[in-house]
Amino acid sequence: MDSEFEELVDVLAPPKIHFHPANNYFEPVHDKRARENWKKLVGVWKTKSAIVKNTNLGDKFDLHQGKKLYHTKRNFLELKNYHDNARSMKDIGKFISRPIVLFKIKHSQWEHIVEEMVIKLSIEKPELKLPVKTAMKSVISNDADYVIPETVQGIMQSSHGPITDQSFIVVIGNTNAVFENQVVMCVLEQPFNFGQGAEEIRFICLIFSPKKTKHTKSGIEVARTYATLLSDDRLRLNLLNTKSPEEFAHEFEMECHRKHKEHEKRERAAKMQFKEEDPKKHRWVPGKEVLRDIKRRGKHYFSDYFKDIRDCTSVQKIVSTTLFLFFSLLLPSIAFGVLDANFTEGKIDAKNVIVAQALAGLLWAVFSGQHLVVITTTIPVVIYIKIIYMISKNWAADGSFFYTFYAMTGLSNGAFLVVYGFTGVSKVMAYCSRSTEEILGLFISIAFIVNSVKYLLKEFDLHYTPCFSINETMTSTIKRAEEVTSAYDCDPTKPILSLLLVLVTVYVGLLIFNFKYSPYLTADKRTMVADYALVVAVAAGTVLGSYVFRFIELGKFYVDENRGLFEVVKFDDPSAGAVVAAIGLGFIMSILFFMEGNISASIVNNPSNKLTKGPSYHYDMVVIGLINAVLSVFCLPFVHGALPHSPLHVRALADIEEHIDHGNITEKIVYVRETRLPSLISHILIGASIFLIPYPLNMIPIPVLYGLFTFLAVTSLGDFQLWERLVLIFTEQSLYPPIHYVRKVPQKIIHCFTFLQIVQLIVLCLISFAGSAYLKMFFPFAIIILMPIRQRILPALISERHLHWLDGVH
Repeated sequence: MDSEFEELVDVLAPPKIHFHPANNYFEPVHDKRARENWKKLVGVWKTKSAIVKNTNLGDKFDLHQGKKLYHTKRNFLELKNYHDNARSMKDIGKFISRPIVLFKIKHSQWEHIVEEMVIKLSIEKPELKLPVKTAMKSVISNDADYVIPETVQGIMQSSHGPITDQSFIVVIGNTNAVFENQVVMCVLEQPFNFGQGAEEIRFICLIFSPKKTKHTKSGIEVARTYATLLSDDRLRLNLLNTKSPEEFAHEFEMECHRKHKEHEKRERAAKMQFKEEDPKKHRWVPGKEVLRDIKRRGKHYFSDYFKDIRDCTSVQKIVSTTLFLFFSLLLPSIAFGVLDANFTEGKIDAKNVIVAQALAGLLWAVFSGQHLVVITTTIPVVIYIKIIYMISKNWAADGSFFYTFYAMTGLSNGAFLVVYGFTGVSKVMAYCSRSTEEILGLFISIAFIVNSVKYLLKEFDLHYTPCFSINETMTSTIKRAEEVTSAYDCDPTKPILSLLLVLVTVYVGLLIFNFKYSPYLTADKRTMVADYALVVAVAAGTVLGSYVFRFIELGKFYVDENRGLFEVVKFDDPSAGAVVAAIGLGFIMSILFFMEGNISASIVNNPSNKLTKGPSYHYDMVVIGLINAVLSVFCLPFVHGALPHSPLHVRALADIEEHIDHGNITEKIVYVRETRLPSLISHILIGASIFLIPYPLNMIPIPVLYGLFTFLAVTSLGDFQLWERLVLIFTEQSLYPPIHYVRKVPQKIIHCFTFLQIVQLIVLCLISFAGSAYLKMFFPFAIIILMPIRQRILPALISERHLHWLDGVH
């Protein structure tokens, strides 16, 4: 680059200019001033090679003499129907019989990639006598070597609206050097940057077509055929794992068969609509929905164990997900056990919570329908256990009636849940929109963070605040000072170290979790490292607290080692008032379990997760009711579907593609391994960890447990559109990302809808974090009220059209 060009770049270009060496051009970030200055510098095309002197284009395109124009034309093409189109199947059949594929190409220049693909074609088919230079000219413009004359790409719908599918590109070259269509495939080792709208290409399909041919055999029709196949996310994922042209062609063939089956299935469904429906099918029958769920999920039961163990990536995903579930369920169980022990005077402790988690998790992993939902004890359950203990003292002040009252409450709760399942009450969740799900999900994240903050404040209140009281009451004698110090427990190192461990656990976890967005290593290796973020964070906090600062004694959990693992409750003769109170509490708890369980399942079954085996709302409600009934008999803590564990479980088993659209990175789930193995194995490990109590599990400092809470809360925030819109309130309008609702809804309406959601969130927080335990009992009813607010009140304030874009697109 000559000095004149460097000087102009320094003067006109803002500092935030990105140069793509692979593509040989500059691209500014989203900045209005940057775009205006850059257009002044290079006009329409932002390219280095077109303005540098002493190049083959220097005489044609001079910075001081003029500019060039580039004509583009975009047409939307329909996807090919392979069932009825014989020509398409014939084209695919030719490729399958004689596939030409290049793997792991490392070139960083378009012309080098094309040259290698053309040479590969001429070697594999010597009878063509293909002139390399002539073929290359058909796919490389004569005026600029970075311009591709004719391409076909996919358009997909995302949470940010329609964007270009940048994983593949089909390039058409019309030339007289061939007499029939020729196809060459290329799989790049790393994503290749072709410019705006094609920044991360992994698959290149090169089609050489004769200039004069009938329409059905034209290059554009052949391109439609291959672009339709490559637009399937699952196929592209399978193709990345192929290592030979034969395996590549086999995946193409399997994809064609799958599309045939899907078409036949749609045809059968369409024919069924015209048949006269039997009125008996619409008659309400108890248990009918449960049987439908069993029929829908039963045929996939064995595949839930064995289908997704087929390659190293799947095994690695299963291992990392197992460790994620193990730590994210075991450590909170210990923390909840500490709280339960404080609230019940040791009648339920950490050991009981771990036993409940292991037993319930195993039963759920084996017998549930939608096993990707994670069940566990949560903060609301801890609050209800506290309420049950407080009410039980009305019949026995020493707490001896607690076990009987607890078992009656749990059995009534389980009975109500079973009734909900058999009567199909879960159908009411059709009125639960994304808005309600996100309000509850964000509330759970806030509750985790608030719980951690409360713990730290308590530590400072116990060990730091008394130091000021000592200074005020200290006498001149050392003996008096020692007495006061002992009485007030002044040790500021404990709360400071607790704060440090919480922050270190969160920081290390986020550092490893966000490693997948870094430029280091390859994409697969970055993802693999990020999958173990939680494990590394807990290990770092444990080493720091139990080894580096081992001389500072932090709080540890203790259990009653004399109590057995499974002790059946001995039902004393309860009074009629106790029975009525237990049934009332069980009913209120059942509403909480019903709402949180169904919302967790709804988020897991979100269409964007691309699950293929169907939901199981009614049957799972019966299963969770029976599990809680079993736990109640042994006086073990209750469980239900939980956030944010359930959606995080899905993401841990998913293959995720990243797409860049106008400088914004969006993620899309390509495939989820719907396997029961991680849940099954992790709960076996949790059950085995009972024998690690008290040592070495009590080596994990309690602050690390609360750091884990905060880490889970923070990592789940990005999945909520409510959080995304909340950030927009403090973002400059010109820097808004190209999200679908930003383009469709006025800014004032967006902020109004966000404000109304925040008001509902604040109400939930006020009820849940209130000082009165009895007020917290009505938290489930507050969740239910969110649905009529969304269905009746919000439409009166915001038009249905705007609500569709803000809350309808899931």
